[in-house]
Amino acid sequence: MATQCRWRMEVQSSKSKSSFTSYIRSCSISSTTTTTTTTTTTNVAPCDHVIVFGGSSGIGLAIAKECARKKNSMKITILARNKNKLDDAKNDINKEVSSTGTTTKVEAISVSVSDYDALEKIAGQIAKKEDRIIIFNCAGISYTTEYDQIPIEVYEKLIQTNLIGSMYIARAFLPHMENGCLVFCSSAAGQVGMYGYTAYSPTKFALRGFAEALHAELIRDKPGVSIQCAFPVDTDTPGYKEETKMMPEITKILNATGGLARPEDTANVMINSAFAKNPNFQVYFNPIGWMLSNLTAGMSPVSNLGDAVAQVALSGLFRLICLFILNDWWITIRKFRGKEKDENKKKGDPKID
Repeated sequence: MATQCRWRMEVQSSKSKSSFTSYIRSCSISSTTTTTTTTTTTNVAPCDHVIVFGGSSGIGLAIAKECARKKNSMKITILARNKNKLDDAKNDINKEVSSTGTTTKVEAISVSVSDYDALEKIAGQIAKKEDRIIIFNCAGISYTTEYDQIPIEVYEKLIQTNLIGSMYIARAFLPHMENGCLVFCSSAAGQVGMYGYTAYSPTKFALRGFAEALHAELIRDKPGVSIQCAFPVDTDTPGYKEETKMMPEITKILNATGGLARPEDTANVMINSAFAKNPNFQVYFNPIGWMLSNLTAGMSPVSNLGDAVAQVALSGLFRLICLFILNDWWITIRKFRGKEKDENKKKGDPKID
């Protein structure tokens, strides 16, 4: 979910001034870069091969670069569609490897997550069952505007890339994995439906459902492979910058409930969690993310006592907090939409020839 706190707030006066919700916002903004999922040295399992989809830019590239900075050698494979961007990303990652003095090897492969045959072929070539493999699926696209402004083909494209592409990756690579972790990158917009995300949110909500079902199947078939679903807040990436170009002003205002995270911070949270000996199913990134993950847990797997206690004991409190936030959002939407209608009336009806 987009959560930018630096946007110009021309219509700030339309927001509710509730001190309670302001406090919640300040907690989220001040700790956007806080790593809420931590691992100690003794809790980290060695990794032989890190595979990053969407590794040419954004969070995916940040993950690959952070892995390259690790002192233990491994293989890093980045995959994306654009070969030129992949080549540039590979060079950047190799610079990080050079600074560590390790023997880490970096490979870049051009592929679309929509091409299952290509994914299956690549999986057979690069994935070895004897390795501990960690796959980060950060490939995804967004289209943020009102539902009636979204072309029908855009809905289909987002579903194909964000959801079906993830299914293809799992289907192609899991037969070659016996030990490791498969991380799906959902979004805070996969926990909360918000104004402007009618094309994006459904794909991220569905991705969580797929991850939960897959987790259940792997308990029997591949107990050594963990499944994770990460819910990052807005991160300062090239993709996010493109997203904001069409983002409605209302969405920008509502998204001020959190801060804009650095790719490095988001990457570190995901890496620390995935490299753990017992990875959590849900990966969250700040206090608001922790609250949402526990409030929306439902029948999701839980692998640490702290989250289990929070889900049982604090759900009522979390729901109360969210009701205040929701009320603030609805007030903002009604006020701002009213101003938009008044401005449109002043302009007059468009002429139809």
